[in-house]
Amino acid sequence: MIKIAACLFAAALLQTTLVQQAPVSLGTWLGHINWLLLVVIYTGLQRDPVRALLTGTAAGIFQDAFSDGRSFGISGFAFVLAAYVADRLASVVVADNLIFRFAAVAAGSVVNSATRLILYGLLKFELPVLAGGRNIAATIVFDLIANLIGSVLLYFALDRVFTKSATQKVRRMEARRLRLRR
Repeated sequence: MIKIAACLFAAALLQTTLVQQAPVSLGTWLGHINWLLLVVIYTGLQRDPVRALLTGTAAGIFQDAFSDGRSFGISGFAFVLAAYVADRLASVVVADNLIFRFAAVAAGSVVNSATRLILYGLLKFELPVLAGGRNIAATIVFDLIANLIGSVLLYFALDRVFTKSATQKVRRMEARRLRLRR
């Protein structure tokens, strides 16, 4: 849990400071990457549902603490739903490769964005300023593309931090054998 907390803290720092420190052309794209969401989805892909949901809750608290605070809880709920989707995908699909991770990031990103937009509308909150001043559909698409690109780089680094234990490797091998027998 300490590694996850450190990754969440680093992701929150990246999300709040990286855009301001980068050149304008690069900062525009970096503003679309949701680093906290990527950490939540990565944790959801580890096939531990409790840890994934707790990570989503903590990421939501981080997100709301670094934002203006007027919509406290919406980010947490959206991150928990994204963690749930990633965990459900990981429990159904046994493979752990780049295409599967792309599918999980795409599903989590769309669920996160849609949940936030729906809850902002239902609670009649003013939408936050969208990155680049684009409309909602363009922002969702750019967020999705940026999150997919960012996930490749981030997950490569996180794979080095979170080494898989021997029991996880054995469970994956057993699942592959069961699938091959069918």
